[in-house]
Amino acid sequence: MISVGDHSESRLTVTEKDTAKAWGSGSLPVLATPRMVLMIEETACAALEGKLPEGDTSVGTLVDIKHVSASPVGSEVVCRVEVVEIDRARIRFSVSVTDRDGDVGTGFHERFVVHTDKFMERANSKL
Repeated sequence: MISVGDHSESRLTVTEKDTAKAWGSGSLPVLATPRMVLMIEETACAALEGKLPEGDTSVGTLVDIKHVSASPVGSEVVCRVEVVEIDRARIRFSVSVTDRDGDVGTGFHERFVVHTDKFMERANSKL
């Protein structure tokens, strides 16, 4: 069962493959915003691991993040997420991404709990 206050944390040492240049989101060798967003989603999924009913999963529906500071190759970034609101199937996380010098990214992420089979049936009906 998911509860307000549930949280998770992950760490990443920025490599060349994590940079804006590698992700195509810029030309600089610093942590790419889309890579940071992926880290946020992975960390939120980890916070929900083992807490959803069998046959259910979560899907990301909102990312409201400010990328406020650059993290160069070799720096370690820490992502922390915490469940701050649950409204039926919607789960809202507060997000903090930091490096040794402070904030890198801040904001919110939302995920919806869905029934896997029904969700994929609707998705596949588009084919």
